[in-house]
Amino acid sequence: MNRWWTGTKEAIFENIEVPEVFGPFDVVVDERMVRNYAFAQDDDGAGRLTDADGRPAASPAVLSNELLFLFYAAYDGNTARGLHTHEELSLHSPVVIGETVTLSGRYVHTEVRRGNGYVVMEAEARGADGRLLLRHRGTEIMRVHAADVVGGSTAPAPSRLVTGELLDVAPAAAASGDLDERTPIRPVRKKISQEQMYVFSWGGRGFSNIHTDAAGARRSGMDRTVAQAMQQVGYLSEMLTAFHGGAWIDGGHLAVKFVHPFYVDEEVTARGAVLGAIEHEGQRHLESEVWVENVDGVKTAVGWAHAPLR
Repeated sequence: MNRWWTGTKEAIFENIEVPEVFGPFDVVVDERMVRNYAFAQDDDGAGRLTDADGRPAASPAVLSNELLFLFYAAYDGNTARGLHTHEELSLHSPVVIGETVTLSGRYVHTEVRRGNGYVVMEAEARGADGRLLLRHRGTEIMRVHAADVVGGSTAPAPSRLVTGELLDVAPAAAASGDLDERTPIRPVRKKISQEQMYVFSWGGRGFSNIHTDAAGARRSGMDRTVAQAMQQVGYLSEMLTAFHGGAWIDGGHLAVKFVHPFYVDEEVTARGAVLGAIEHEGQRHLESEVWVENVDGVKTAVGWAHAPLR
């Protein structure tokens, strides 16, 4: 695998350049990468797909963290103490296992808000034939003392709220245009271990941070390690893959805000409520409200998702 994550600049807001381009980098999506994702997410199904030609394939979500960490190409990941606040992810095609994919991205925006430096990255992964696999737009606070921010409000209140309201009916196992508004989606429950966080957040590639070890967490004022926000995105994607089927893998869209920390050894549940049909780029999609919550019912991530109705 091409070791592109060897940047040396200190990962602080003052060093960010706009535009700043990362890549293109070629990466082989081999069995090991897929197995690591499946272990870290406790999601064996992510690597048990087939493409249109019947070849073994995986969800493009296995590349989500590769896109998030593209800035490690220029910045020293061991100095990164950012906090992921928002994520927009769109899935476009399964990735064939063994395929060489191309990753590229760039910083597109910076701003200071409430004393915190925010940066926005846009990135994508494309297959060997040039087809789009995954597209990411993420917002992070750079070089933050995480304990001062996690669980607090760092942005204006949105005009649209995730209520979490559900009909008192059995959860739906599959998407349909006939589902009533607020029908629950079959949930996904997870309990995260330190080993899973270590693998997902690149401890095996030599990075120490608030996710991979307690020392990294203490440097940001945390008393224990906190799960990376992208792991919650993976839980939602697993739920939505089961619900939408192939329509999620090659047409799903997710926009989520991270609102409360999710710590090592905690249990969380990914949930969703059907909202109804919408039009997206000339197609009829089914939209849902989605969130992740802990055992106390506190939401840790909130947002919306949609995928084609087929």
